[in-house]
Amino acid sequence: MYKKPNIAIIEDNEDLRDELKFFLGANGYRVWESSSAELFWRQLHAEPTDIVLIDVGLPGEDGYGIVQHLSKLGRYGLIMLTARGSQNDKLLGLQSGADLYLIKPINFSKLIEQINVLWQRLLANNVMSSNDLSETSGDLKIESDFQLDIANYQVNIVGQSAIALTPIEFSLMSKLLENQGLVQSKQDLCDYLWMDDNEVELHRVDVVLSRLRAKFRSHGVKLPIRSIFGKGVVYKPKR
Repeated sequence: MYKKPNIAIIEDNEDLRDELKFFLGANGYRVWESSSAELFWRQLHAEPTDIVLIDVGLPGEDGYGIVQHLSKLGRYGLIMLTARGSQNDKLLGLQSGADLYLIKPINFSKLIEQINVLWQRLLANNVMSSNDLSETSGDLKIESDFQLDIANYQVNIVGQSAIALTPIEFSLMSKLLENQGLVQSKQDLCDYLWMDDNEVELHRVDVVLSRLRAKFRSHGVKLPIRSIFGKGVVYKPKR
């Protein structure tokens, strides 16, 4: 049985925060909690953390700001818990870097299923065999000018600083690289990235791709991933 993740909860509703902490703790997770972003940032350096549950409507800095910052670090699974259920709010959460965007009221049993699926994906990214990826290191060669660093969820660009990826961005990059030159349908990519969600919308792939392209552009690198209308997405580097 794999190790269960350490979970942080950022929720200003005391009753819900206590219920989440009790339920997750009773199911074997190590949990710590904060009522605001400010308290969370103070505690984060001292608390083991793998997955963060984040309310949107917090006092002071809101959940979107927390997700944006954590996603740049590229080390955490990020789940937003919110009563804001509009399509625009959901898109904003995903664009900020969330792996999952869940609408309150939360089904606790379903939440555990989603935490476990996300955790398995995070573990899989960390334990990929180096024999499958590189003969000498934990880096997967993409092109001569940048490499995917499996251990740290980042892209290392030759002569430049690394680009931090979120777990979902890292998973998409890995999937496309494993099948480079082959068109992957958005439905197949959705099934791979969000296997926990039976009602996932195909545009979520576009949201993750948009974030990836923007990160690469900010470093002056063009990402060789093409969207083919009506067919899907393909990683096709120049030869």
